[in-house]
Amino acid sequence: MFARAGGSASRNSAIYILDLRTQRVSTVPGSEGFYTPGWSPDGRYIAAQPVPDKPDWNNWVTPRLVLFDFATQKWVDLAKMNDIGSLNWSRDGKYLYFVNYGSDPAIFRVRITDRKTEQVVSLKDTRLLGGLDSGFWLAPDDSPLILRDTGVEEIYALDLKLP
Repeated sequence: MFARAGGSASRNSAIYILDLRTQRVSTVPGSEGFYTPGWSPDGRYIAAQPVPDKPDWNNWVTPRLVLFDFATQKWVDLAKMNDIGSLNWSRDGKYLYFVNYGSDPAIFRVRITDRKTEQVVSLKDTRLLGGLDSGFWLAPDDSPLILRDTGVEEIYALDLKLP
């Protein structure tokens, strides 16, 4: 599975599936305008986001998270809040984790069965490495892993003495 976000217009983007057996590429129904696809561990769902209205390389976060169900062939809204990015499925596929990079940044998870969203951990006062939409993963036990920017304030000079 892959997405193509062409140009700056969402109408040029879509999510595609490459069948390795037949070498055919098909478009996921209704995926026009979506990107950042993430397949659920059981293969039933694809989570994605709409392409931002004015995307640039420094800001690819969006206010919506959507879910495609292969059983029903329909897209549904999964979560809505400011600046959603960095999608990660739980190992069992029951939750989708994401970061809200808004004014009060935090890691959230949404339960797929009932779409209940809960905050996992606040990222307030945490300097994330690389700015928006970077540095968030899940450990094997689904605990969050982030890259933190500690800055370049501590610079050391070392004297090397060789024999």
